[in-house]
Amino acid sequence: MNVFCLRQVLGCHAQPTTAGEKWSSHYPHADGNGCSCYNNLGAYCATSCASSSNIRNHEVHSHYGRGFIRATCSHGNFVLGCGIKPLKTNGLAEGWRGYYVQSVDSCLCYDIVGATCYAICGQII
Repeated sequence: MNVFCLRQVLGCHAQPTTAGEKWSSHYPHADGNGCSCYNNLGAYCATSCASSSNIRNHEVHSHYGRGFIRATCSHGNFVLGCGIKPLKTNGLAEGWRGYYVQSVDSCLCYDIVGATCYAICGQII
């Protein structure tokens, strides 16, 4: 499912309607103008947006890895939101997947199987 902003994304959010999806995800589009959510069992997907006149140097950074994965903003920018997109496999799925703002300029994600961690970055004017 995709949700778009008329302006710039600040955060991506998903609320599952049913538990049990192994690869639930919500993350920003690379261009920063929307979010993608996945939950085969159903979810409400929402995005937080801001006017481009309120955010300077808006950018989306992502990093793929296994275990602890960090996505970091460019120098001078701050984290506005985080997201995660797990690797879909034929059998393995992380039971303790998570993500959070680690510091003012980075997001930290965890998935031992593998995932892409996202940081939505910029400066609020």
